[in-house]
Amino acid sequence: MPVLPGRALLLALFAPFVLSLVAIAEPSVVGPMLAIDGVILLVALLDLLLGWRPGIRVTRSVPEILSLARPVTVRLDVHNDLRRRVKVRVNDAVFAESTTEGLPVEVDVPRGVVRSGSYRLRAMERGPHVLEALWVRYPSPAGFWIRQLRIAAPQALRVYPDVQAVRHFELLARTNRDLMTSRATKLRGGDTEFERLRDFLPDDEQRRIDWRATARRRKLTVREYQVERNQNLVFLLDCGRMMTAVWDDLTALDYALNATLMLAHVAVRRGDQIGLVAFDETVTRIMKPRAGTAASNQIIQTTYDLFPKMVEADYEAAFRTLKLHVRKRTLVVFLTHAIDEQTSGRIQHLARDLLPTHLPLVVMLKDRALLERAHRPATSSEDICTQAAAAEMLLWRDRVHRELSRAGVLVLDVLHHQLTGALVSRYLEVKARGLI
Repeated sequence: MPVLPGRALLLALFAPFVLSLVAIAEPSVVGPMLAIDGVILLVALLDLLLGWRPGIRVTRSVPEILSLARPVTVRLDVHNDLRRRVKVRVNDAVFAESTTEGLPVEVDVPRGVVRSGSYRLRAMERGPHVLEALWVRYPSPAGFWIRQLRIAAPQALRVYPDVQAVRHFELLARTNRDLMTSRATKLRGGDTEFERLRDFLPDDEQRRIDWRATARRRKLTVREYQVERNQNLVFLLDCGRMMTAVWDDLTALDYALNATLMLAHVAVRRGDQIGLVAFDETVTRIMKPRAGTAASNQIIQTTYDLFPKMVEADYEAAFRTLKLHVRKRTLVVFLTHAIDEQTSGRIQHLARDLLPTHLPLVVMLKDRALLERAHRPATSSEDICTQAAAAEMLLWRDRVHRELSRAGVLVLDVLHHQLTGALVSRYLEVKARGLI
């Protein structure tokens, strides 16, 4: 068991060190110096023997399922089986793709007592990970030594896209404030059926007020309608080199997966069927449209270990796979990050080719660095050239979006942190307008 010198031992050795310097000029102090050395050695050995028996145990408590970039609290329970009070310092061998706050944990534990400490863990990469050993340090009875223990405590974790956001969505749903009753998108006719009466909200349209129900209840009451259910929604996920872009420590694919997970959950709650096709240089994941909670869970399990690759994505193969497996009219949500004209041209052609059988929604993530370059004040001729190039790329993107829109393809062009909310809102709008 490793033992390190403690502060008390270092302080005790200071006296003979001073005497050794004096002994250079005065040999008569050599005897007292050796006597002090002997006493210190005996006390140190006795302290080592008294503190040799291990008596500290540590157990870790952490959720097995984590959300990407969402911090969780890891609890460390320290059991003191020694016959004395001891201050324990615990460190955890976390995996490399994570950040922590509060390590090492220091706990003052009385004799025969269990005390707890905690730290915050934030996983920055999806997929399976393992928390390895716990490292424990505590002083010997006299403080001459520091005992160091390695406690084997391997614990497997799985890091998913942002499942915590889905739990938050469920909480809002239980308090009658979920996205299904959001006033961000208004029902404007189409294939709708009367669903229920509810209290008037400030942003409701007055034409939806049910005056008979209002008179009966003596409270402003509106009619709420439901849109058609049992429709198809399929995600087309680009996992090629374009999606390796990193913003705020997460890749473009991470943001796309977070948005996919939330929209899948919303769609399932509205009675629609969800599916998925993920691809890079080949089609790597296929999930045919399914309904119910099982479909939402399957999307989570299918994508949690999906990573972008530095390869050219095969868009043609992905769209062929989609047409082969999905025949019913479907809202196809294609998430990508196109930064060159050749790739955008392929996307335009393939998206238009889905019409009129399917309704394509092309989601193109904006490049924040490009926007900053275009709007940053220029201070030199080099800056002017860079700014002009960035502005030209933005104009090119706008032209691509206009051409897609004119062809009947839905387009969503947003920054990474706006993606989830914007995508859910666009889906609700599509449903409200009866476009699928």
